[in-house]
Amino acid sequence: MSRFMLFCTIGLFFCAAGLLAQPKIEITTGPTLDMGDVYSGQKAERITFVKNTGTDTLLITEVKAQCGCTATFMTEKRLAPKDSGKLSISFNTNGVNGKASKEVYVSSNDPASPKVTIRFSANVLNVLDVTPKMLAFDAAKVDSAYTKIITVSNPSAKDAVKILSVTSKFEQLEVTLMKNQLMPGEQTQLQAVLKPLKSGTLNGSIEIMTDNPNQPKYEIRVVAFVNRK
Repeated sequence: MSRFMLFCTIGLFFCAAGLLAQPKIEITTGPTLDMGDVYSGQKAERITFVKNTGTDTLLITEVKAQCGCTATFMTEKRLAPKDSGKLSISFNTNGVNGKASKEVYVSSNDPASPKVTIRFSANVLNVLDVTPKMLAFDAAKVDSAYTKIITVSNPSAKDAVKILSVTSKFEQLEVTLMKNQLMPGEQTQLQAVLKPLKSGTLNGSIEIMTDNPNQPKYEIRVVAFVNRK
């Protein structure tokens, strides 16, 4: 083989190798994450790793969450072959109750998977279950009295909860709790009496303090639409 043909063969080999060299993204924990149980108002956090299992540099161009309730942070966005970068996912559970599922999208220069979806779930718990979750007084009138009953339950199957205080943060609303110690699965009633002194739309809340350090405070929103006599 002539030297010219040899150089051409070597050149073609390296060109082919260059064409075959590609980055490849892999989420080490898989495309789904279970954050487990977390109390409402707390942040559910999980760390996963993004790995380059390809043969060329992986460039992470964007990490985007489905909604504003989720924050993400990627330590390294340029990964050589076999390198990994840490991806932190933080989910704000404020106002969430029950099973919640969200998504995070990771975009890169991987030609086979330019956008990877990570789906995570969390089981958001409350120390107390309250029915109704919002208290509304419709068509109330000045100098009249209106009573609403709220059912307060302990949803835990094993832990008792003590209600330390119940405070009305709502103008002209009086609250009375029938029982402050709830065993697992037990419930009680909270009486709310509105005695409006002026007309208009009134907003406020009822604040319940518990002895559970995971969720010491629980709030019930209250709204009243008051007419003149």
